[in-house]
Amino acid sequence: MEAEDPLSQLRDIHLPGDVTFWPPAPGWWLLLALLIVGLVYAYRHAIAALIERRRLASVLRELDQAFELYTEQSAFDNHRNQAGLEYLATTNALLNRVALVRYPQAGTGRMIGSDWLRFLDSCDNTQVFTEGAGTILEDGIYRRNFDAETESLHTITRIWIENRYRIKEAKSSFFASFRKTAA
Repeated sequence: MEAEDPLSQLRDIHLPGDVTFWPPAPGWWLLLALLIVGLVYAYRHAIAALIERRRLASVLRELDQAFELYTEQSAFDNHRNQAGLEYLATTNALLNRVALVRYPQAGTGRMIGSDWLRFLDSCDNTQVFTEGAGTILEDGIYRRNFDAETESLHTITRIWIENRYRIKEAKSSFFASFRKTAA
């Protein structure tokens, strides 16, 4: 008998099939999930920042409109006192609204007089409300005569409101630490 070559019965080398795109490896699924979570976080953060900027713009626009109304009406001597008292009431109401939103646990809605002024000063560690142009807010609308430095009151009110929104933005910003080091 003739010896058969056992190797001749073997089939040729089989090459593996082409590597397909689908289904991806588990690492790609994990990367996709992290990317989606990151995009959702960035989107929510951007929307929150946009809402905060719009709130700030709305409050400042209302403050500026009240100041413009005061300056228009105070041109007439017989309307000056009433216009000043209205401006004072609007300014105090805006400060109170911002304080209620930014410091809900502080109970600012119940604060009046010197307690209210001390609270406003304590937020920025200043004394512009207790000893400066903001002292007129202590009596507020209960005054009979309006005799305030309206430009100074407008300026310190505007700065106080802007600072409340900057503090919130800095605390919530993901990149706040990078901004501080770059400055």
